[in-house]
Order: sequence, then C-alpha cells, then structure tokens
Amino acid sequence: MGKRSIQYFTLSDIEPRIWFMLTGCDFRCRGCFRPARDGGGTLLSPEEMLKRAEQACLKHYGKLPTKAMITGGEPTLDKEFLLTLVKGLKEKGFEEIILMSNGYEIGREGNANYAAELKEAGLTEVHIDIKAFSDEIHIWYTGESNKPVLNAVRMLNDTGMELLIQTVYMPGIVDVEEIEQIAIFLSNVNSNIKLRINPFAPTFAFERVTERPTMEDMGRAYKIAAEYLPNAIISRSCYREYPTPPPQETWITVYPDLRSKRRTIKDQEEDRIAWLSLSKSKTREEILQELERDDLEYRQELEEAIRKFSPRNPKQR
Repeated sequence: MGKRSIQYFTLSDIEPRIWFMLTGCDFRCRGCFRPARDGGGTLLSPEEMLKRAEQACLKHYGKLPTKAMITGGEPTLDKEFLLTLVKGLKEKGFEEIILMSNGYEIGREGNANYAAELKEAGLTEVHIDIKAFSDEIHIWYTGESNKPVLNAVRMLNDTGMELLIQTVYMPGIVDVEEIEQIAIFLSNVNSNIKLRINPFAPTFAFERVTERPTMEDMGRAYKIAAEYLPNAIISRSCYREYPTPPPQETWITVYPDLRSKRRTIKDQEEDRIAWLSLSKSKTREEILQELERDDLEYRQELEEAIRKFSPRNPKQR
C-alpha cells in the first residue's frame, strides 16, 4: 500500500461533513472539469490523511462529523489505501461513508472482491458515473472500456449498499437513446437503483465536446428513464460550482497543511483556468477568450425542470 495525493478537504456549514478530494484518475474524459484528474496535491498515507482530516474537523466543528465523502480524481486506484481509509473513518465513528467513483477499478478483471471488501470495511453508499452505455462512445470519451464499469454496478448492487448512478446528457454523444440503454441496463440489475441525469456544462470542460442540452432534451431523457427506473431524477451536479454555486458561507477548503480558506467563486475559477492553461499550454488570456458563460435564464430553466421532475421523496435529491 502506497500513499495517495490529496488536493484538499472540504467542510460544510450546512451540516457537519467532510469531503476528501484525492488526485489522479485512470480516465481521460474529454469533457472533464476536475483539476484533480491530473494529479498534484500532497502525498499522504491513509493514517496521515485521517489524522489531518480529524484535526480539520475538530478545529472547525469541535467534534467529528458522522458523514464523509471520498471523491477525486478517482479514489479507487489503490485498493489497499482506500480500504484502510474507509476502515479508519468507520473506527472514528463515521456512520455515512460515501464513495464517488467511475467504477472501473471496482469492476476490473482481477478485482472480483473489491465491492464486497469496501462494504466490509465500512462503506455505506457508492455513486458511480456511467459515461456511456456504448462501449465505442465510452472508449472515445474516456480512453477505456465501459465493461468494468457496468460490471462494478452489478457487483455493488449485490452487496446491498446504497447505489446512485450518474450520467451526463451530452447532445449528439450521450443523448436520449444512450440514456434509455443505461436505464434498461440498470432496470435489469435492480429497478430501484437511483439514476441521476445531469446536463453537460461546457464552461471549464477540458474539451468542449458538445453544447449543453435543452430543457426539452432533459425532460425527454427523464421521462424515458423513468419508464424503467422509478427513482430517476434530473439534477445539476455538473453545475454545482458552475454556474450554480452554493452560498459562499457554505463551503470551507482545508489544505493538507491545515490552512483553511472560504474560497470564493473567483478562487475556484482561477484554479480551473490555471489547470486548463497548464494542460493545454495556453495563456490565461487565451483560456478566458474561449470561455462561454452559462446565462441566468438557463440556470432558472434547469431549476424549474428539477422541481418539475423531482421525485416524491425529497431526500433523493
């Protein structure tokens, strides 16, 4: 077991909870908007990471929260590291431990027990991204086959853990037909699986592979998915930071050296501009010229669509 790099921890003022933002990923998604994909951060062992997370929580909350999210990047790259981190969180009293993953490593050949081991370690919930149902599209978009991802969904469902699947509507790439195939696949695994359909957000995407979908697109995708999955929803996860950020008093970034900062949208914007500039070897000015801001009207339409197609149980949002 080695060390993993962490970019930062995130704490919430809405309720006590902590996110672990690990760096590095085995996918190279063309539309990625996460600087954590490409590495960076501070190398820590699971024990060091847990200790710093505990210090950050005690300083901010005066106690340890009961909810932790492990995201990235891709958290599953080192199985022993992740299992140790999950076990450590459970031992410290965390009751909800949620993993956000592309699922590839969990379902990869040779990792037959990965899902079951995660549950045994204390994991309570998993969010898996299905980028595409078509293997051809998936390989084009991520660089890897989706067969291990689909296998991971089956394996995780078999453990009985809470499971949420996310897919991004990308017009002309992953549209209504693809989303229907994903819904059919999931319904054959477990018709109660939750499916969250998010709109593609071109702002700050690594490559602008397509435009954002219309609300009519999103509505059609939801209606078709809901025919197979009663727990399908429309969401705005890809717009969580852009263009619909939470109130600025809500999130606190804690860096691995335990410096903390209430980052503004401007700070987050600069992080992504710096990432795109470095990755694409372009100047900041060139990046800014290419950016297209998502307008207020679209945000309002998205919020209205979310309310319109919201499930009866508000907790599913």
